Amino acid sequence: MSRNYLVTCDICDAILDFDPAAELSIQKGHDSALTALSRYRQVAVAFIEAGSEQVTRLHFDSAVQDRGGRLVLLGNTAENELDAHSPCLRWPVLARPVSTQMIRAQLALLKPGAGNKNRVAGLV
Repeated sequence: MSRNYLVTCDICDAILDFDPAAELSIQKGHDSALTALSRYRQVAVAFIEAGSEQVTRLHFDSAVQDRGGRLVLLGNTAENELDAHSPCLRWPVLARPVSTQMIRAQLALLKPGAGNKNRVAGLV
C-alpha cells in the first residue's frame, strides 16, 4: 500500500523481475489494503506506507504474519522512526530514495517453498 505512484511502480517492477509469476495487489488506502489482504491465504511480502503504531493499530502486522509474510514499511512516518532509532520500529523500512537494489534486498530474504523456486504472492 503506497500513495506514491513512482515508488509503487518501482516495487512492482522489482517483484516481477524477481518472479514474473508473482501476484500483486496494489492498494491506495489502508482500508482497501486490509480488505485485499484478507482475500489471500498466503503472502510473501507486504510493502505498507505506515509507521509502527498504525501497523499495530490496524493489525497489518498480524494479518501479514498470519499469512506467512514479511512486512516492509515505507513513507514519512516509517522513515522518521528509522531516523530517530525508535524502539517501536520492528520492521524494515524502505527509505527514500528507493532503489531497485533496496527492494530486491527485501525480496532476497524470501525462502521459496518446495517445488516453488521464486513464486511470490505480493501485496503492495
